[in-house]
Amino acid sequence: MPDDELRKQRLERLKLIERLVLIPLLLLAVGAFFSFGRAIVVGQSMLPTLKPGQSLTILKAWRLFAPLKEGDIIVVGVKPGQKNRDEEVVKRVIFLQNATGTRRWPEILKTPTGTYPTAALFSRERFSGNARNGIYVLGDNINNSTDSRDFGAIFESEIIGKVWR
Repeated sequence: MPDDELRKQRLERLKLIERLVLIPLLLLAVGAFFSFGRAIVVGQSMLPTLKPGQSLTILKAWRLFAPLKEGDIIVVGVKPGQKNRDEEVVKRVIFLQNATGTRRWPEILKTPTGTYPTAALFSRERFSGNARNGIYVLGDNINNSTDSRDFGAIFESEIIGKVWR
């Protein structure tokens, strides 16, 4: 009889460990699986930081874990202006406009490839940098990049994720 009770106690202890440890770990693993994704760099717009063919890990749940900031590299789901194509683009965030569209642009933009006067990169005739909550992106290889200079602001709903290093 004491052996049966001892076995029951061990079984209950194992069930408790399972409920308190293993199930939460399983849920965490499943959540992490769906929070990350993969992207492949196509083209030369992010040289020298990212090379064509390079595989990237992206954090899809960036809103929860890592709020967007200037300097982040993001993957945008559909190339703005080309809604009929299912194409992802990789770009660097250079400016985050506020909800009222009144935040002033810096005079100088610093990129991994150099420092540029904002007015030289963004001509006033073609560009308005005041879209409310607009996210402005630029390729690191500014001479070979289609970015906010061409299509303007993007918005949070267009972002697939942040590149996770």
